[in-house]
Amino acid sequence: MGDVRALTIMALRYWPRRPRFPIIVDTGRGLVGAVSGTDCTKRVTRLGPFNDDSAMPVIDSTAEGFGFYPKMLLITPLTTKKRWTKAEVIALYNDRKKPDAPEYQPRALSNRGFDRVVSEVVHLLREP
Repeated sequence: MGDVRALTIMALRYWPRRPRFPIIVDTGRGLVGAVSGTDCTKRVTRLGPFNDDSAMPVIDSTAEGFGFYPKMLLITPLTTKKRWTKAEVIALYNDRKKPDAPEYQPRALSNRGFDRVVSEVVHLLREP
């Protein structure tokens, strides 16, 4: 129980730089959408403590891939998947969404910027 309280007090760290918000974090327990660093810390630490320290995928609003290392509470761009496509983000959301959450089906994907797709997915993830 003490681990959970200690985990919620600590803030996420970024090395060597921060992702561009909003971001999507795949924690292995579900997807988390965050609009700021503080928001990300609150949402991710609610799911902890994590037993595994392998990198969890993070997608920022510019399509860049980051890795989240839960034991260090670290987000870094040093990861194996560097770029994401709009279709990959949509497929990830639709595959991992909660059963009662709406499916994401944009009508004209080519007319939407990557940042808009990420923002819309984060909005769906943040709905109660």
